[in-house]
Amino acid sequence: MRQRLICILSSMDNKMKIEDILLHESTSIRDAATRLEKVRCKICYIENDGKLVASISDGDIRRAVMKGAAITDPVSSIANYDFRFFYVYEHNKVIEAFKTSELFSIPVTNYNRQIVAVYFKNGKVVKKEQNMDAPVVMVAGGKGTRLYPYTQILPKALIPIGEVPITEIIFNRFFDYGCKNFLMIVNHKKEMIQAYFGGKEYPYHISYAEESSPLGTGGGLMLVKEKITKDFFFINCDVIIDADYSEIYSFHRNQGNYITIVGAKYTNTIPYGVIHYDENGYQGMEEKPTFECTMNTGMYVVSPDIFQELKSDENISFPEIIDRCFKKGKKIGVYTIEESAYMDMGQLEELEKMRMKLNVNTN
Repeated sequence: MRQRLICILSSMDNKMKIEDILLHESTSIRDAATRLEKVRCKICYIENDGKLVASISDGDIRRAVMKGAAITDPVSSIANYDFRFFYVYEHNKVIEAFKTSELFSIPVTNYNRQIVAVYFKNGKVVKKEQNMDAPVVMVAGGKGTRLYPYTQILPKALIPIGEVPITEIIFNRFFDYGCKNFLMIVNHKKEMIQAYFGGKEYPYHISYAEESSPLGTGGGLMLVKEKITKDFFFINCDVIIDADYSEIYSFHRNQGNYITIVGAKYTNTIPYGVIHYDENGYQGMEEKPTFECTMNTGMYVVSPDIFQELKSDENISFPEIIDRCFKKGKKIGVYTIEESAYMDMGQLEELEKMRMKLNVNTN
């Protein structure tokens, strides 16, 4: 499905850029009208904090002005927040929507609500341009015991999501953003992993660092020290992050971070009454409270200076490395994504959820 979409996106309008039809909520009605006149596409889309939130059409502006809206008012005061959009994995719905409606254009987003492309009724597609070229280091040496019985046969890195192994899906997604250099830290069933990728041709390069003994999720980094000279992505082989990788990388560099942790919002409702009490006894009860936190997704952007903090053959997790750097005063940042943009196949139940969200054939 994703490969099919990429082919369609390649037939984009060479004159219009997606930035030409994006506005911020604080944009004035006057400036929105000017933009619509300039691009002549009848409708623009509105972002807030990088997320797609609304649309605005020339008709919306005309009706608002007739009702007395000031042209200096923010476009958010008249925008349509109940607009039609689809996730990038719902391509067939986009085509059907054009057949059954008078819509002029439809945006598609990732699960982080960041716009990926805009489809037009005349068949044109405007895609967000990407040219990031950052190294990607993947930890793929674990045994994947939580995915038995699959991992009794296959290494976790080759578990299929539909017809394609998860690691290949991850590599292809990074390639879409311009990444061409991938390094895999392998151990368990490493021969099988290398045989799979060695038997196919890719438009990017994959190299391997072999652990002679398990080094945890962080210790294997020392094996790629000589191959990394700039800020790089460090990722697990069992997680898909459906967000704009170039935005994550830019955030890391603009903030001057030593390490950037990609965190996902997480909301959990306790299905019981929660008792509050102290040494004096009962202080009240809260029915079905909701707790919110940010969880570690297992994706990071890391400075190449990190190798100064590592030791050869050290068995250590990457969270432990983060704590080590934090205690030394290194700047650790957090880039937060929506809960829906985080997909972890670490357990069988989550594996099936991932396949459903990515709309892949499981037969």
